[in-house]
Amino acid sequence: MRVVEVYAGAYASGKSETSINRARQYAKMNKPITLVDLDTVEPAYTLRPIASQLKDMNINVITQPDNFGLGEAASYVTPAQINCLSQDGDIIIDVGYGAGGLDILDIVNNIDKEKNLKIYLVVNTAKFETSTVENIIEYVDFAKGSKKQYSFCGVISNTHFGDETTKEDIINGYNKLKEACLKINLPIRAIGVDEKLAPQFDLEYDGTEIWVYKRMMPKAFW
Repeated sequence: MRVVEVYAGAYASGKSETSINRARQYAKMNKPITLVDLDTVEPAYTLRPIASQLKDMNINVITQPDNFGLGEAASYVTPAQINCLSQDGDIIIDVGYGAGGLDILDIVNNIDKEKNLKIYLVVNTAKFETSTVENIIEYVDFAKGSKKQYSFCGVISNTHFGDETTKEDIINGYNKLKEACLKINLPIRAIGVDEKLAPQFDLEYDGTEIWVYKRMMPKAFW
């Protein structure tokens, strides 16, 4: 059975980096993988500028074409995005942040028929919206979307301060997120670690898998 994974999160949580690097994981396992850009909230960032680089990694990319206009993404979607689940193999979907983030899934044809749909929230405790245990709990509910018809099956711990991030920052963020998740009964699926800091970690921390990130989104700013 194929997997369809959706990644949501607050602004600058690293949800797009998580989506990209999760797709890279599948590609390295020689699995057919499609990465879908459904972030229609932030017009300054799309996967289009790095699409060719991702395709060189054997990742099929669905995003806005060159001539889509209106700040790259604006509030539009293409037929390819709407019908993205018609692709063979596993699917990774990057959605926008905010109250309506998961609502965009309504436009994806047949998503309600996916039996192995997994939706994750990416949390960066360095951001105000998710800086405390209480804020994290509130944001998990907020990020479900205005209709509350989609639920998260887990979270990704991705605390970072850009190039200033330390191992201690990552661990402290994880511990804060763990406290929140214990209260709302959500598992932490993985811990995101920049490739520069990866040598300081084992394959797991506290029984949670480490996902090593190659940062690519800085090249996606148009």
